[in-house]
Amino acid sequence: MTMRRLCVGVLLGTSLALGQGTLAGKFVSASGGAVAGGTLLLQLSQAANLPGSWAVAPTAADCATTKDGGVVGAPDPVIAPVVNAFTVSGTLPAGTYYVVLAYTGAGLTTTLASPEATTVLSSAGEIQVVAPALSPPEASGYAVFIGTTPGGETEQGTATLGANYAQTTPLASGAAMPGQNLTSCTLLFNDSLIPTYTYYTATLSDRFGNVLPGFPQNWYLAGVEVDVSRLIPLASSPAVRFPMPIIANPPVLGTVQSVESGLNMNGNLITESGNLGPGMLSLYWPGGLPAANTTLAMWTPNSAVQVQRIDVNAQTAGSGGTLGTSIQVSDGTTTCTFNGLLVGANTNSSKSVLAQQCGFSAGVPLTVKLASDDHGLAPQNLNIAIEMTSR
Repeated sequence: MTMRRLCVGVLLGTSLALGQGTLAGKFVSASGGAVAGGTLLLQLSQAANLPGSWAVAPTAADCATTKDGGVVGAPDPVIAPVVNAFTVSGTLPAGTYYVVLAYTGAGLTTTLASPEATTVLSSAGEIQVVAPALSPPEASGYAVFIGTTPGGETEQGTATLGANYAQTTPLASGAAMPGQNLTSCTLLFNDSLIPTYTYYTATLSDRFGNVLPGFPQNWYLAGVEVDVSRLIPLASSPAVRFPMPIIANPPVLGTVQSVESGLNMNGNLITESGNLGPGMLSLYWPGGLPAANTTLAMWTPNSAVQVQRIDVNAQTAGSGGTLGTSIQVSDGTTTCTFNGLLVGANTNSSKSVLAQQCGFSAGVPLTVKLASDDHGLAPQNLNIAIEMTSR
């Protein structure tokens, strides 16, 4: 008797609509393991509409996580499908058939397969796959895969939800069983909805239905795609924002930051620049001041600038010495020096450029250095702000 295998997949609905975005990224547990087979429920904070059409936005969206914790649109099925064999009619040869269920999404993307079900066809006839009792809300149908050997299944046909599928003829060649979950978690993002300040309350549960620690969370979703692993908690509502914030006081020499979209500042489009234009450069130096000639920060102005003033604040005062701290700003050719900062036990200093030439061209890297410091005990934990104007 010949042994054969059958695999089933469910078709999910539509292409990305106006105002919709996609959730991407992975969830991991506190121990670092993947949150596999989880359920992600997103509930709107209030009733909202889509401008233009004024269509009422769905109040909730259901997504899932796959085996590596990645966010997907349809969950990987965990229950074997129900399959029956009939010999009343049909020309499918006799044999033992293995049945696997897998959901699919827009563009025929698929989830992983379910556990197997087995049925025996004693003589020529047909195999009937019972329509899945549990399927994702977005599902519109399912596809059937049949193979003559375990793991060798190919696509044979499709059926709509609620309707059984019957394989009545010998097998044809087709696509193999899916190897990963490629369905997308799509929903209307908050930046496309009215009223503003509408957000989602997100609840993540594991495969046993237990809500994970730290959830529910409030998410404001904007843009086209949001990586859930980069959502940053806030102290106020909405409690999570995206994307990563610009850090006012980055770590020492850790001045490389990014804006993940085009930026228009007062009518000037800013692209591929080392900073966001004339204004204020802020830096933080933890602990005591380092040795002379140590670089405190580096940046590249995107337009010509005139350095006007420096403000220095020390969390803990230094002591001793008579000259205090000197800080330089230089492009390697032009250097302006601010002397007499934080003299003795002073914790605040502010110095103007006065008669110094302190202008710099666009696109030329600038370096902020500690020129000298004569404190016996150096001041600690410095906030430094350098004020610039356009030239």
